[in-house]
Amino acid sequence: MITVTKEQLSAVEYLLAQSAQGNHVLFDVSVVREVFAQPASAMSEAEAYEVEHHIEKLISLENIRSQKAYIEKLPQTTLFRVVKTYFNIVENNIFENLRDVQ
Repeated sequence: MITVTKEQLSAVEYLLAQSAQGNHVLFDVSVVREVFAQPASAMSEAEAYEVEHHIEKLISLENIRSQKAYIEKLPQTTLFRVVKTYFNIVENNIFENLRDVQ
């Protein structure tokens, strides 16, 4: 489970709101296209655990510049898993917000 502080929460909410509108500020568009051009595959428990730590690290970084620099250093396989997980979080957030409105 990923935990965030109150300070980090506003930054996370900003990123999720931007992504829900199609502005994926953390990821280069070409990377996102490449990730989703790949066939879907399930992550193992170990892979999901690894990605969780990368997402937590991203959240803990001070600003978008630091987050982007961190992302750029990830190996491609890990980066792709982080992107897919991030978009899964965005999608779940959108669905939860829709439920709250209804």
